[in-house]
Amino acid sequence: MNFLGVVVTIGSLIGAVAYFLKDKEEIPIDVYKDYEVFLNAMTDYKNEHSDYAKDIRKLLPFIENPDHLNLKRYGLSLDGKFLTVSHLDEAEAQQIINEIGGDSYINGVYTYLTLRRMNDLSKIKPIAHFSMKPDNKFSTTTYITYDTNNCVAEDGEIMERKWENKFATFKDPGMYTIRLKIRDKHNNWSDTFEREIKVVEEKGIKAIEAYDGSFFLLYKNGRCLSRGKNDFGQLGIGTLNSVNELKYNSMYDSVLQVSCGEGFNVFRFHDGSVGTAGSNRFGELATGDKNAQKTITSVWGLENIKQVSAGRKFAAALDYEGNVFVWGDNSDHQLMQDDIQDSMLPIKLDGVSGIKQIACGSNFGLALKYDGTVMAWGDNSHGQLAVGYKGSISEPVVTLFSNVKSVHAGDKYTLVVTDSGKVFGCGNNAYGQLGTKGKSEIFFPAEILRLKDVETLKVRESLTLAVLKTGKVNVWGNFGGPGTKPMYDPVELTGINYAKAYANNGKKIFVIDGNNDFYVISDLSGKYDKKKMYENFYEFMENESSKSK
Repeated sequence: MNFLGVVVTIGSLIGAVAYFLKDKEEIPIDVYKDYEVFLNAMTDYKNEHSDYAKDIRKLLPFIENPDHLNLKRYGLSLDGKFLTVSHLDEAEAQQIINEIGGDSYINGVYTYLTLRRMNDLSKIKPIAHFSMKPDNKFSTTTYITYDTNNCVAEDGEIMERKWENKFATFKDPGMYTIRLKIRDKHNNWSDTFEREIKVVEEKGIKAIEAYDGSFFLLYKNGRCLSRGKNDFGQLGIGTLNSVNELKYNSMYDSVLQVSCGEGFNVFRFHDGSVGTAGSNRFGELATGDKNAQKTITSVWGLENIKQVSAGRKFAAALDYEGNVFVWGDNSDHQLMQDDIQDSMLPIKLDGVSGIKQIACGSNFGLALKYDGTVMAWGDNSHGQLAVGYKGSISEPVVTLFSNVKSVHAGDKYTLVVTDSGKVFGCGNNAYGQLGTKGKSEIFFPAEILRLKDVETLKVRESLTLAVLKTGKVNVWGNFGGPGTKPMYDPVELTGINYAKAYANNGKKIFVIDGNNDFYVISDLSGKYDKKKMYENFYEFMENESSKSK
């Protein structure tokens, strides 16, 4: 390299260092002057590349003195057609927009200034635009909403929107380009507005759910596997055939939660909607009739749902505003109605609001409020509603539980986990399901003294599973019904070091540990059925594909 080359190289390095050091300082901006600089640079860039630059750094080679620009406050829109200015005084921003015109606009702290020449803009040509919520970090379980309020059309009349790749949920990971064109009342189409997003897959197992012969394995990517008996079509796969091995069905795509009743199942999806399948003798599918369904059928009127819970022949849903809806059997006032036997449509419960979590027992309901108190209603034949007495209750009552973190309901008994990790219970104790010996019924909250640091419970029939904060698992109550010996004290399941997914169907305990070993536990012998579970959905699908070859 000659002497001149060395000088140029050193000068370039010094300039680059000076540029980045200067960018760290607060450089004053003059939007009127800077806008013209960026506009000319974009024009030169577009002439050379036949497209708009989508990264402001790509314009720097076309700007004579880029180190005089405050790039902390300037940027380009995702389609490259707007210069964005952050935290501009509103009055100044509006004045600039009035002078520039076109499709410039303000959105929050950002001012969007069009980078198309004024003489290229038609007064009647519409402008397409959309925003998304969330604005970033998309996964295969993200529910996306689209806002087109910033589209521009004469008199604000948009006659048609033409989308490409617009989905509420992207089921597979990858790069996606979402496009929008609009047509105005003069039949003029806008240019295409587009945005590219990256969708990632959340890997791993989210949860398992099991009851009355149904078994579901939910992955974090929104896919679901199932097996079990299907005589009412409760698996929702379109047939009445039982399924002996775990199988995938596209009907389950975007399933976030499953709750199992007797002969029917309730599904909650990522968009906040609810579906049901199976037996429908008491209207437990909430479809407006009493016809059984072998495919998942949407429940009309339920939206923005946070949680679902199924009892024996009724079910409930909690929305994000804290309201509770119930449907199905009402033989023990579990729907809080005095004049009906059942309901084929969801009923919003009066007097139950501001709810954090719900739980359906065999024929009763629980609702946890944000202040740690618990409301209850329905069957109280064994004092399971924790009000100090027995007898069916058709109106919501405040229980004697306090400082509660989560509520759990079984067959005529209730357990709660407190903020301090303790467990209290009320109701039937004939099989030791309240973790104590000597009393067949308990009307006032009684603590399970040998249990502490509990994270959550899984309660079904007369059997309870407790997961501690350490990941250890304890069980008590009764495996398999009246014929087996009750466990009056919590017993730790040996050999399981850390439970990350778990279920309880009232007769068996299912646990997936940190090594993805799947345990089926039906007694305390320590001889568990055990096999390896595929941690990721696509590993399962690859194995299924290889078996079919």
